[in-house]
Amino acid sequence: MKVRIEVEDSKLKRRLEKLLREEGFLIKEPADLVVSDNIKDYVEPLIMIAEIVPENVPEVVLDVVDPRLPDSLLKKRFKMIRTYLKFPNGILSYLEEEFEKSKRYNFPLSVVYLSFEDEATAKRVYEILEESLRASDRFDFVRKNELILILPGTPKEGAERVLKRLKRRLLRINWTKQVSLEHSWAQVEDWMDSIEDLLMALETSTRRLGIT
Repeated sequence: MKVRIEVEDSKLKRRLEKLLREEGFLIKEPADLVVSDNIKDYVEPLIMIAEIVPENVPEVVLDVVDPRLPDSLLKKRFKMIRTYLKFPNGILSYLEEEFEKSKRYNFPLSVVYLSFEDEATAKRVYEILEESLRASDRFDFVRKNELILILPGTPKEGAERVLKRLKRRLLRINWTKQVSLEHSWAQVEDWMDSIEDLLMALETSTRRLGIT
């Protein structure tokens, strides 16, 4: 996730850069997100830095963050924003419910992320998943070419087996071009406090896999 910081206070800017980098943001153009202390005609989603929430906040503003907050709380806000920017669909609500059940009752829960180079390939894989996954599993698009699978009752090793079965299915298809995907999987672990921790673990384990 790439971000641009536009704040007048140079000391605050350096602090924000440090905290955003620690939460996995890249200070780079073109930006997916802007962090600013001024409301302008931004096209990108905006995190507004302000001690008081201004009147008539534009729709482009995702959150208004008070710079007086301690670093730990600012990082938590940035982590939450980053998660919901990457996984905006309603499937996150389902994942939150299953995450809470997993922590409360101590049963396994794994998540698989798949990213393809184009929308058509992702749709083909979606059809395969409809035929092959269990009724208790849930999956959906998070972008036009990205899918997330939620596997209740499945440990990480089981998620890996799901990926291997999917690869075997994909290899049997007569593709008209070279196909590759980025994939990752993770499971709920004791140290995780929220789905943000689970999704961060998912993102840091991303790998690339060639199909043809």
